[in-house]
Amino acid sequence: MARNKKRNGEQHRLQLPKDALSRVNLGQVFAEYDRVLQQKKGIFVRTPAIRAATETDLSKCFFVGRRGTGKTAISYFLRTQYRSAIQLQPQTFNAYGLPVEIDQLRDATQRHFRSLVACFKRALLDEVLASWRADHAVDMNERPFSLERNYVDDFDFDLRMLAFVETLFSELAKPKEKDWLRELKKTKTLQDAMEECGISTPVVLLIDQIDEAWDGSDAAVLFLMALMHACVELSASTSFMRPLLFLRENIFDRVRQIDNEFARLETCVVSLEWTRELLIELVERRLQSGLTTKPALGETWDLFFEPYDGMSSREMVLDYCQQRPRDVLTYCSLAIESAVSRRQAMVSVEDLQTARRQFSESRLKDLGDEYSENFPQLQVVLNRFHGLGRDFTVSGVSSLIQKLLVDNEVRQLCGSWIYQYTTPPKFMQLLYGIGFWGLQTKGKPVVFRSLGATTASPPPIDQTTHAVVHPCYRDALDLPDRVITDLEEDLALQQDGLILDIPEAIQLNDYFEEVGRLLDTLPTIPTGRDGETEYEDLIGRMIELCFYRALTNVEPQSRDCEGRVRRDWIASNRADTGFWEVIRSRYKAVQVVWECKNFEELDADVFQQIGYYLNDTIGRFGLVCFRGEMKNHYYGHLKRLADKDNKTVLLLTERDVLVFLRQAKNGKVKESHLQEIYDRTVRKTS
Repeated sequence: MARNKKRNGEQHRLQLPKDALSRVNLGQVFAEYDRVLQQKKGIFVRTPAIRAATETDLSKCFFVGRRGTGKTAISYFLRTQYRSAIQLQPQTFNAYGLPVEIDQLRDATQRHFRSLVACFKRALLDEVLASWRADHAVDMNERPFSLERNYVDDFDFDLRMLAFVETLFSELAKPKEKDWLRELKKTKTLQDAMEECGISTPVVLLIDQIDEAWDGSDAAVLFLMALMHACVELSASTSFMRPLLFLRENIFDRVRQIDNEFARLETCVVSLEWTRELLIELVERRLQSGLTTKPALGETWDLFFEPYDGMSSREMVLDYCQQRPRDVLTYCSLAIESAVSRRQAMVSVEDLQTARRQFSESRLKDLGDEYSENFPQLQVVLNRFHGLGRDFTVSGVSSLIQKLLVDNEVRQLCGSWIYQYTTPPKFMQLLYGIGFWGLQTKGKPVVFRSLGATTASPPPIDQTTHAVVHPCYRDALDLPDRVITDLEEDLALQQDGLILDIPEAIQLNDYFEEVGRLLDTLPTIPTGRDGETEYEDLIGRMIELCFYRALTNVEPQSRDCEGRVRRDWIASNRADTGFWEVIRSRYKAVQVVWECKNFEELDADVFQQIGYYLNDTIGRFGLVCFRGEMKNHYYGHLKRLADKDNKTVLLLTERDVLVFLRQAKNGKVKESHLQEIYDRTVRKTS
């Protein structure tokens, strides 16, 4: 009882166990890998976005935020709340052409765009119908459900979209409008019939990670625009389904720029914004998760982190991070690791200082990755700031731009966009918009852009304005505390640095040229025996260029010591984080087998072959690359491998290989597309 009583006018704090800090698990900062989200109760913070997602009466269906603001975490939360929730990760944004000019889709009020919207609506309706059929809630022998049976049973969402687009647009191209109208009305007929079923519990469709199959093209933006209009219309006109679309802010902005009916969409947007109070609660809930006796929220931080200058160190962390959960969790995790390695009971200010460099380097890499769709090879430009200064006047910005424009690497790798930002105001607005710079007008504090999708435009820029690099990027770029008003004519900008992460023994320009060559070559390789060797060589080179961070010592045509077992490619898995580390731990996959099949169809022998290669010595995980589309009956073969021998095999289509190459060309560093394929395979085979 003495613990709860005041002595000498002060409240005694809860005393933590001596090993409490060493048992802290803040979880994985990438929600798709975060077991804490899946295993711990009370871990979710009730943000405004979560409240909007769970309020079924609200018309909100778009959840927009920058990377790391909690989109995937919200989808996990909703899956725990709703038994009927369906996870959907479309890949229909990059892989096929339409029998129509792209420019004909730009007007959201015309029949070509309306036809594309109808295709998305029907494909989404069939997702709900498939869920109902699994629950025996509908009779698929009755019309119009019987007309959808083939699409429900034999097609996934992407293949369904392909079929609907091919059919509807072929009718649109014919002179008889009647056939097109008849095909178009199938969507409305299906929707009305599903409404009449009277099923009261709505199916929640969680549409996430569309950027995994995103190539940044105008066609991809128009497809996304059509999906967004489909979600709004279904949300407003149905009671049996609720589509929720999770979008990265930079992709959402592309739609905002071209949609002449954007007003229909913007009222349905929820911006994933975090306050400082919510970020502190996020960390404190995770700090508490391993404790039997949990301290009160608001007090937990100071039990694990030492004060700074007589005050809580919370502000020290939040001032250094941008205001999003991934940043705060990453920084705190690094500081805790430092404290544990020094066998301390609390995180000291020295640990927070030690964590800064590693955190800063991580953030700088992530920034270039995040905006690679909008500004390919942005990291090349960011790298040129190395060693310059934290503060730039307008004249200093102008001097920097002139040096960038005569830089051969910048011109070659960033030429598709850099020339649109050659004046100081535009360049300052660009780097302000991505969060790299803050803007400061004389006599006023620095303004950094907040993370919401609905944030205001940047502050006015005049000759007194300074551009100030955000604190979280300064350590990685070794920026001294000085103001840049001009750059000497003979000063050479940094040519190699921390954020350009490419394989060893290859020059930067050569790397991106090689990736571009593979992108252009793959569609031209003939299928079958004639192109077999060329296809195998291309896949091997793709492994080397796209997965070099985790997979090393890539060898072709590997055989065992008796010369019997041949594998097209085998690579050593030395990952210590992320997707490949999970695969190595879960399947003992110290070696990863890649099979290359230059065919559009896979027969049973392919699955028997890859299953024969996998064992306890090299691991029970492998991949098969082939030229066709994924089909439902392939999962039956994969399920037999999983059930019989606990082996997991992923099938990679040509579309998937193109995604990996596009990501490499744009300078991305991410494994979430592989994670999505893995998740889908596990769900289908478990």
